[in-house]
Amino acid sequence: MGKKQPSEWFAVDKEGLAALVDGRGKAFILHELLQNAWDCPHVTRVDVTMETVPGKPLVALSIVDDDMNGFHDLIHAYTLFAPSSKKGDPEKRGRFNLGEKLVLSLCEEATIVSTTGSVTFSSQGRRRRKIRRKTGTEFTATLRMTRDEYEEALVEIRKVMPPRYVATTINGVELKRHECLLSWRSMLPTVVADEKGVLRTKDRSTLISLYEIEPGEVATLYEMGIPVVELEAGVPWHVAIDQKIPLTMERDNITPSYRAKLHVALLNRMADGLASDDCRATWVTSALGSPAVSDGAVKAVVSTRFGEKAVIADPSDPEGENMAKASGYTVVPGGSFPGSAWDNIKRAEALLPAGKVTPSPKPFSPDGTPITYIVREVWSSDMEGYVRLVNALAERVDIEVLVDFTMDRGWGFNAAYSPMVAGGSSGHMTVNFRRLGAAWFAPSNWQEQMKLIIHELGHHWGHHLEESYHKALCRLAAASVKLALDHPELFLTLSHKKDDEG
Repeated sequence: MGKKQPSEWFAVDKEGLAALVDGRGKAFILHELLQNAWDCPHVTRVDVTMETVPGKPLVALSIVDDDMNGFHDLIHAYTLFAPSSKKGDPEKRGRFNLGEKLVLSLCEEATIVSTTGSVTFSSQGRRRRKIRRKTGTEFTATLRMTRDEYEEALVEIRKVMPPRYVATTINGVELKRHECLLSWRSMLPTVVADEKGVLRTKDRSTLISLYEIEPGEVATLYEMGIPVVELEAGVPWHVAIDQKIPLTMERDNITPSYRAKLHVALLNRMADGLASDDCRATWVTSALGSPAVSDGAVKAVVSTRFGEKAVIADPSDPEGENMAKASGYTVVPGGSFPGSAWDNIKRAEALLPAGKVTPSPKPFSPDGTPITYIVREVWSSDMEGYVRLVNALAERVDIEVLVDFTMDRGWGFNAAYSPMVAGGSSGHMTVNFRRLGAAWFAPSNWQEQMKLIIHELGHHWGHHLEESYHKALCRLAAASVKLALDHPELFLTLSHKKDDEG
């Protein structure tokens, strides 16, 4: 007696498998068959014919390629997860020898004829035959498909991107070849078989290509010409990857980690070309938080979104922040980005705190270096006269002001004012003698002096952008008129000299 052969460990119920895949839509059938044809090493043409069967929810399908070698091994047409010659090549689309089985599960009958023979599938089962083709492979089948599914499949099949070297037709009409906007190489995860044939994910340099999104289309991720999944709102291109993408077994989605790496690859290359609205998209914000995002990309996004003049809101220097606003800077609040993105923005110095760009005067900054004041004993008569003018106007608006002068080289302001106590009636005004120069304090320059005095005393009630500040300026202007009418001697060019002579 011959040795009894061991039974197979597994059996797959065709109808059960069909039930699992039937909800995916029928376009995937064409995708699976097309990718097999495109993967043939010598293929130059693939012709797809799909016609409805009159009076029945069926479609007659045929797909023919011209590869000289044909189907490598027909057993792969009906053996799930058989070792695939494509597993070790990240630039081939197949993985598990699964695609043909998913297609066959939806067929009433099917035939594969190739250079190595043929196999038929019918209600009587599977049958190998000796019929061969001289070149290429032909797959024919009768599929369960409603008219709506048929129309949907025709729409979806026109979204594929055929390889440049393979003319691909559907019902006699060649599919459009998309025009590539830009291509570059970047490291992205892919799926490769190791020496034992086990599929593993590894990073590999691959070609990324961008294509224009036409009206009515949604940004889509492509794996070597086959649409995989829609991309996030705000991605302004179709994105094609020229190697295997780590996918679920259903081949209809990508992992969150892959999505994140793809976003970074896109942003690092395309940040300079994004519009302002593009820079607000979720995918951009997400990529900004990655450690792999480049400083150049970060700077480009921030500049496009907020303009060249922008600073970070700075709670440590509120007056510096107010000065930034008054100087035309956009102050970016902390909630504009997540913490990881802020880390990269600060690393790239794409934005600086307001206190560094427009620091408040040193006397009023807790972290500032104290400035050096000019002792009163060496004040000139013009400086004394200027102080009298400040005090006279301050008295008219019910405040007391201590005036000091500085010769500090590092202080880049004409003057600065700060209330002694918030809500109080006294303040401190520092005037930069070195910056203004001695001639500026001459009595004849009283108009310029009054402008500076009114500007600084207004800060007793608020900063530049507050309504209270502008109301204070109006009050001070009116008070200065009254002061001039009541005490014209304060504004006479000889008045300071008379004081000196006295």
